[in-house]
Amino acid sequence: MTSTHAPLSISLQCLGNAGCVYQRKPIDVLVTIRNEGSRDIGFPLDYLRKSGPIVKFIDTDTGAVTYARRGLANPALKTQFTTIAPGASISMEIDVHPTDIETFRIKKVDISVEVILKGNIRIDGEAELQDYQGGAKIRIFEKDE
Repeated sequence: MTSTHAPLSISLQCLGNAGCVYQRKPIDVLVTIRNEGSRDIGFPLDYLRKSGPIVKFIDTDTGAVTYARRGLANPALKTQFTTIAPGASISMEIDVHPTDIETFRIKKVDISVEVILKGNIRIDGEAELQDYQGGAKIRIFEKDE
């Protein structure tokens, strides 16, 4: 997914687990948002840290889909922006919980996890906000025992 209004790129990385191997415990995922453009972008980072991004789980074998629960956040945080300078990035961590992963367990886990960031952003301090949606995927799998 890409935004038509902002040159932001989203990347995901499993922390302390280079291959994103499922070991029946939570997996910490680093979500990095990078400004690939030439103008400052205001991003509602505090809101997304409180509410969590949209996290979609897709079973590789069956195509079944489910979503993680999101938290509640003060709506006023949607208009408090963290500035991302051109070429700079910001990040947040999310936990992928075993209860979400185990939903797909038949023999062994093999899923894609898509993290979707959605909301309004502010470009170069302009008064009018822009809609933004972007995301990235990682694969989480269980090794043969």
